[in-house]
Amino acid sequence: MKKAEWLSYFCCERNNIFTFTMACTINFNSDSTGSFYAGDIVTGTVILELKNEQKFQSIDLKVTGLCKAQWTRPMPTMPYIKIYSEKKKVLSLLMTDIFRDLSVGSVLPAGIHHYPFHFALPPDLPSTFDSSVAKITYTVKIQSKPAYKLRKLATFNVFGNVNVNHMEEYLMPTFNEFHKTFRNSGKFTICVKTYRAFAPRQTIPFEVTLVNERKVKIRKIVISLIQKIKYSVHSGYADEERKMSKAEYKKFSLNIAELCFFNMEIPHIIPSTMDIEDPMVHISYIFRIQVIFPFHTSLQEDMSVIVSTAPVLHYDFK
Repeated sequence: MKKAEWLSYFCCERNNIFTFTMACTINFNSDSTGSFYAGDIVTGTVILELKNEQKFQSIDLKVTGLCKAQWTRPMPTMPYIKIYSEKKKVLSLLMTDIFRDLSVGSVLPAGIHHYPFHFALPPDLPSTFDSSVAKITYTVKIQSKPAYKLRKLATFNVFGNVNVNHMEEYLMPTFNEFHKTFRNSGKFTICVKTYRAFAPRQTIPFEVTLVNERKVKIRKIVISLIQKIKYSVHSGYADEERKMSKAEYKKFSLNIAELCFFNMEIPHIIPSTMDIEDPMVHISYIFRIQVIFPFHTSLQEDMSVIVSTAPVLHYDFK
């Protein structure tokens, strides 16, 4: 059990001061991060320890999922700044008077009281998210009536449940070919073989074929995993990119044709947004493929990919 947060209350009656002390803890039956997947059954226990008997009208448990976003943009006229803001609930559950069976005439006796709880998460919940623009949070709150006596809040994480193992196009390797023509040095072609879908902790292989007709010097190949975020509110939208991981290759033979092999381990990141209607925060991913030349402008192309929750059961890479 986590260290309890002790709350002291003081009551004055006929010049006598009584001190009432209580501790409330909310424990989840999950891993150490307090994480669940959309569609899961969340279980846990509320533990309330009273040093003295207490009178409550009720003690309620409330589950809330909240999305909120806000950003500003300059305007050419007064007030010179436009504010984009929205807040909406994606989850709301209420369990009332959870200790009613232990109370005697609204009085809860001294001792340690347990309330096991459970509730179902809808399958289309967005993942927990936090940035300077938007937040998606999930909480369990214990609050008494009267409200000043007891209030305890615990957060838990939700990950969208994305599984693409029934979609064959995401299981097999894919090929993407890009070209660059140099003014006096002929044509350069790069073909990237890899997978289009994967989950965190999976290692993704890259097989890169280069056709370098004039043997133009190459500094390096960089493949970056980019998280693309689209924030949408009723009055507008904003976009943001984050680099989540990258892989590089630098050992070139300068033959006309050569093969390059390297890998990328996918970090622990939230899954792509799929099957969610009108999300305030939409998450997608790309591989950004860059070929960097010391004496020419770089070749850059993007390739859409999916980050799933369930590990992808890829077909053989050969």
